[in-house]
Amino acid sequence: MSNNKKVFEGVNAMKDFLTPGSLGMTPVVELPPSLNKYAKDGVRIFIKLMQFVPLGNIKSMPSWSMLSLMDKETLKNTKHLVEYSSGNTVLSLAILSRHFGIPNLHAIITPDVPEHKKRLLKLVGADLMISHGPRSPDVHSNMGGVYEAKQLGKRKGWHNLNQYINPGNTNAGEEYVAKELWSQLGDDLTIFVSTIGTAGTIYGAGSYLKSKNKDMYIAGTSIKKGSSIPGPRVDEAILKLGIPWYDIVDQVIPIDAFSAYERSLALIRAGLFVGPSTGMQLAMIEKMIKEMKIKKTLNKYRNKNKEVVIAFVACDMMHPYIDDYFKILPDRYFKKEHKLE
Repeated sequence: MSNNKKVFEGVNAMKDFLTPGSLGMTPVVELPPSLNKYAKDGVRIFIKLMQFVPLGNIKSMPSWSMLSLMDKETLKNTKHLVEYSSGNTVLSLAILSRHFGIPNLHAIITPDVPEHKKRLLKLVGADLMISHGPRSPDVHSNMGGVYEAKQLGKRKGWHNLNQYINPGNTNAGEEYVAKELWSQLGDDLTIFVSTIGTAGTIYGAGSYLKSKNKDMYIAGTSIKKGSSIPGPRVDEAILKLGIPWYDIVDQVIPIDAFSAYERSLALIRAGLFVGPSTGMQLAMIEKMIKEMKIKKTLNKYRNKNKEVVIAFVACDMMHPYIDDYFKILPDRYFKKEHKLE
């Protein structure tokens, strides 16, 4: 980057542009009372828009971080990267790996991945490999997509980053979520919220924030059993992860698909083009604050200004999931078409 005018030039311009932090810190926006039903209780809710990065999703940062941790010899010898993921991790890796000299990205997915997601991955050049193991496998199991990725990674010329245990995953949560949030909100912040997918963001960011303020409340959200939301894991599956999120998370609340998509839609219509995993966090925050008010514990999380300040994370945009909004939400959420006479 030549200067603060954000001009990227030269033979490394593309790689410089894709480097995390190249555009500066991602924005933090406070939700208005129309989206914060507890504003009158002295609760302020901020959303960190992590989709304001070159690839438009939060997973691009741990993807970059994991690639950066590969030693030169491994990078030189790797022609095939393989990862168990059907979402933003492999979407990001398919593009970023080329800038690290790795020409091929293989995404192990399950048969239930919808066609529009498969087309998106094919669009960025990913090779899709179908696993018939469990959708959310135990990351330490000897069956399922995570295990299959590890086995393929042992082949000559192949490598598996294994986002489920890779320190680059949690490092990105610390570096690009927590450190920025602390710089932006400082010790006004009292509660941090994130989904639990691989647990890299909530563990990396939560650990750093607790190091700055031991009383920081870290709350996570999982998918309520029986629902499907892209990105996070079902409530029972988060116990099968390799990153020890439970060491720093104070509370986990499962959220259903309707609530996730409905709150995401509210954010979209206010001007924040976020996906369902972001709406899921807002639904969780509302449920959490309601419980705190009932239990009369909300005042424990007020800062020096007597405010409860909550920050949550926008992971990506709504565009890959547009069809799902119309499948999950009732017709009353959308205006009917009218014919002109």
